[in-house]
Amino acid sequence: MAIKKTISILIASLCIVFILTGIFIKYNQGSEEDIRIGAILPMTGSGAQYGEEVRRGMEIAIGEINDAGGVKSVPLALCLEDSATDPKTATLAFEKLTAIKRIQVIVTEVSGVVMALAPKANDKKVILFNVGAQNPKIREAGPYVFSNINDASVESKLLAEFTFKNLNAKKAAVLYADVAYGEGARSIFSNEFRRLGGTIVSEVSFREDALDFRAQIGEVRGAKPEVVYLPGHTKDMAKILKQAYELGFKPQWLSYTAFEGEDVIRIAGKGAEGVIYTSMSLDYESASPITKGFIEKFRSRYSSEPGIYSTTGYDAVIMTSQAIKSIGNDATKIREFLLSMPAFEGASGVTKFLQNGVVEKPLIFKTVRDGEFVIYTGGKQ
Repeated sequence: MAIKKTISILIASLCIVFILTGIFIKYNQGSEEDIRIGAILPMTGSGAQYGEEVRRGMEIAIGEINDAGGVKSVPLALCLEDSATDPKTATLAFEKLTAIKRIQVIVTEVSGVVMALAPKANDKKVILFNVGAQNPKIREAGPYVFSNINDASVESKLLAEFTFKNLNAKKAAVLYADVAYGEGARSIFSNEFRRLGGTIVSEVSFREDALDFRAQIGEVRGAKPEVVYLPGHTKDMAKILKQAYELGFKPQWLSYTAFEGEDVIRIAGKGAEGVIYTSMSLDYESASPITKGFIEKFRSRYSSEPGIYSTTGYDAVIMTSQAIKSIGNDATKIREFLLSMPAFEGASGVTKFLQNGVVEKPLIFKTVRDGEFVIYTGGKQ
């Protein structure tokens, strides 16, 4: 873990150019002979695992593009900045990247970061490509903000309906991260659950990266919910489930796409068993040559399984490169291209942007069974 973190810190604030072999990576500040795509990712901080996922997906995409001759014979370069999962740090990174005149597209994630950068992206007419943040407010973030991942309004609403109608639960609690995406998920889930006729018996927030969540767990437990919705970062959710299990608190836990991560199984152990969550799932058995090819390359390069954020990062680069090939490296034209393009089939599935730059991709329900993430097949777990 220490080595991985060191590597992440070293690559932050560097421009990465993939030469035609797709194997050797040269680190520099870009050149006049390449086309640059920016990225402001959480390479450190509470969201570092998500930043690493996205970086790897982008690396694969850029390697493929440059292996095939680049964008109209010009290499594609990645200029990466570390947001440190902090809006202020991300804002400084944005100013740095946009000072490099040729950067027209910046890939990013983390709700607080996206919301902080959105006004600046709209003002400077730079594409802000969100590949992981799920705050419902991103839907109204402005004309230059695009998201190729469902926001919490899609997942939380569906989960509330599923909870009330399929699980027949009438009393629910929400234990959520005290940040923008957590608050958004809480609001949508609670409002929809109440609308359907259910009762929200408790809403308790927690601080990201805390070590002890027992007080919050005790507060939720005291309200005697049948189900508990848990939107947060993967590591935090894992620690909460572990501590709840140790305290003997075993309601039906519910979560969303970010739940599926290696840390959940490693940290939570038996506490993760039976959690039901919505997933913009990556199909590891997909017959799609694009998805299949991406998974194979990811496994070969990184000796690990890709996650959904690696696929959304990959797709963002591919869509951007297609736009530049078609209409040139100008953000205003790239925006028009993305809004008007037909359904794009990528590693994360099919992407078709609505007029506000968001997507509503199909969701499935999954659960944890015997320490593995599997398709949910019905009934309480």
